[in-house]
Amino acid sequence: MAKKNDLRSSLEKRLEDPRIKSQYLKKVEQLFKGAKGDPAHEKDLQRLHDSFGTSRFRKEAKKYIKKYGLPDDWGALILLLDLEEESQIVIDAMERLSELSKDLSGPEKKGLKSRLRTLGLTSRDTLVAEVAMEIAEEI
Repeated sequence: MAKKNDLRSSLEKRLEDPRIKSQYLKKVEQLFKGAKGDPAHEKDLQRLHDSFGTSRFRKEAKKYIKKYGLPDDWGALILLLDLEEESQIVIDAMERLSELSKDLSGPEKKGLKSRLRTLGLTSRDTLVAEVAMEIAEEI
């Protein structure tokens, strides 16, 4: 007796193997991440973190953002709030943090609010100060 015609594609058949399926999903995820899916991204993100507090930080931050856009990494976004001379980067980072804060627990939200209020009170840039206070109130 002949087998029924299997209408599945060869890819669908291969994806039944969990190992192959896992590899396939990783490749698809990298495509959707764009440049952030590149293996060099992790090194560049680490370089950004490592440069914090040094004279290289501003340069590394601008280089990272030019290549990848704003980071998705909570810690890196918090670091970007210290770029006083780059108002638009600071504002963009605050807005991204605001989006991410929806998934935070109480203490984490409280810490972010405190950081934003401090930025609102200490920033020399009035627009940054206003945005920081607005976002702090929204959280």
